[in-house]
Amino acid sequence: MSLRGSLLRALEGEESAPLWARAASASLAPAGWAYGGAMRLRRRLYASGWREAVSPPCPVISVGNLTLGGTGKTPAVAWVLSKLIEADRRPAVVSRGYGGEAEGVSVVSDGAGAVLSAPPASDEAVMLARMFPSVPAVAGRDRPAAVRCAAELGADVIVADDGFQHIALERALDLVVLRGERPFGNGRVFPAGALREPAAALRSAGAVLLTGGESSPTVSERIREQIGALAPRAKVFEGSLRPVALLDISGRPAGSPADLSGAAVAAVSGIGNPAGFARTLEGLGARVLAHHIFPDHAAYGAGEAERIASSLDASGVDFWVTTEKDAVKLGRFSDHPHFRVLRVEMEVREGAGLARLVLDAAGQGGS
Repeated sequence: MSLRGSLLRALEGEESAPLWARAASASLAPAGWAYGGAMRLRRRLYASGWREAVSPPCPVISVGNLTLGGTGKTPAVAWVLSKLIEADRRPAVVSRGYGGEAEGVSVVSDGAGAVLSAPPASDEAVMLARMFPSVPAVAGRDRPAAVRCAAELGADVIVADDGFQHIALERALDLVVLRGERPFGNGRVFPAGALREPAAALRSAGAVLLTGGESSPTVSERIREQIGALAPRAKVFEGSLRPVALLDISGRPAGSPADLSGAAVAAVSGIGNPAGFARTLEGLGARVLAHHIFPDHAAYGAGEAERIASSLDASGVDFWVTTEKDAVKLGRFSDHPHFRVLRVEMEVREGAGLARLVLDAAGQGGS
């Protein structure tokens, strides 16, 4: 287990984390209290009116999370976009642009075919732009400016990717995505834990999506009660990630997830939850012989690409498999015959109820 992996497991409250990593997490508790206090004060300033949130030109639906690491947020964003498109709305997606190099507000996709590459654009924004070619995608640290830009591109509703902590912008609905197994990690605020802010912030949520994932397909009643106590007004839903297709690096169909059953696989990922990706592959029957793990939002520069390339032909595996988020930065391997991209989709139990919340929020007007 790598140093980084050990620390992440401690922050996420995993029992498999080594003792030294758990001790390091505990030693950072005072820093977590200070950071959590600052985040709590920030929310109070907006709630009391001392700071005023910006009113957007059209409804904003935020899809965010409360913890660091992968929760299934980006597939949840895609799910929300698909429901809006099915209802003949004109959505745009706005993100901060983590991992991107562009300054200011950048149009990742104009919704008419022009899409930036990653980098300079962020991987998640490019991935969503490729999945939804007709949906404008705008990135920028200044969320209100990015929302105005998206509205000028013709959007009548905005989906704010990773927007829960961006309370300077009014929103019609806050959908918070949490892992169903350990929704609050070890219970501490960063840097002592995985929480971005105290769990009490969940009271601002209008809906909570608990992702059961591969190892825990259903969420325990204890977790649901815990969420209900923190967010009594929120509707609680459960979801899981379902593998639906194999693609090549360029995004073209290249088989079925069933093709991985019994196959020897080398995985490549630079995501928030690499262990979850490996479990997904194993759940499909793949034998994961190697897993090349890179930091979340890795740019896959020359050194990282060389590390992959040097192993490709000597690996002795049937497939190299990566995620859609990583694939947008691995174009140099588009000609490799054994590279595959696993597409997953969010499957929401009682999804009609969540879809109604989304469409009701989309019907609310902006300023």
